Amino acid sequence: MASLPPWLLPLLACPRCRGPLEVGRQARCLGCGARYPFRGGFLDLRAGRERPHLWLTNRPPIPLLYDAWRRRSTGLPSGKKLSHAEEPVHLREWLLPTGGPFLDVGTGTGVYREALGNGAVGLDPSPTFLQVARWRRPGAYLLGHGEHLPFRTGAFGDMAMGPTWNEFWDPLRAAQEARRVLRPGGRLFGMLLLGPGATFGLFRPKEEELLHLLERAGFRPHLERFGALGLLRAEVS
Repeated sequence: MASLPPWLLPLLACPRCRGPLEVGRQARCLGCGARYPFRGGFLDLRAGRERPHLWLTNRPPIPLLYDAWRRRSTGLPSGKKLSHAEEPVHLREWLLPTGGPFLDVGTGTGVYREALGNGAVGLDPSPTFLQVARWRRPGAYLLGHGEHLPFRTGAFGDMAMGPTWNEFWDPLRAAQEARRVLRPGGRLFGMLLLGPGATFGLFRPKEEELLHLLERAGFRPHLERFGALGLLRAEVS
């Protein structure tokens, strides 16, 4: 079992019923009684299933190679209009002024979480990715799903969602969950692959589709396009 930072504990909630959690050697929901264990040092607050091909790609050695691939995955689809090094700059410019606390959904190896500092928690459904994140970028991490966020309503000041946008089973629900856990005036930062183009079974929306989805979820979104990549900045409306 690994310890969680004291500031994070009161923000946690059951991903199934949103009841408060009592955390000891495991977490127990005081509402529905569900229990959540620690796995590999991470509190496991997952409440859903993964796309089969994503489960396969999240297994070793992919997480160890991910950072090298990620450095190319920004420049190539953006037509070299946006670099991987510029991502955290845009992230910090949009989110840091409001003061947090911060949530990074689909944290992967923890790049965005590290950029947001010690007041940030990274959430990911992959234990192997979180093991690499903890090794390379120590900080607070939890196992969980973006469509079932294990946090109380209004817990966070700001949130980041990187390319995990393309992987959601239900992108609208993920956006609604993001809106739920953000405070009034909260901000959302994201980056994702936009359509048209081959989807390979992933969510790859056109610009107007993504903007409409976020508006339905309760955001005022702005999308900046760099080739096939979209850089998203949104505020709670």
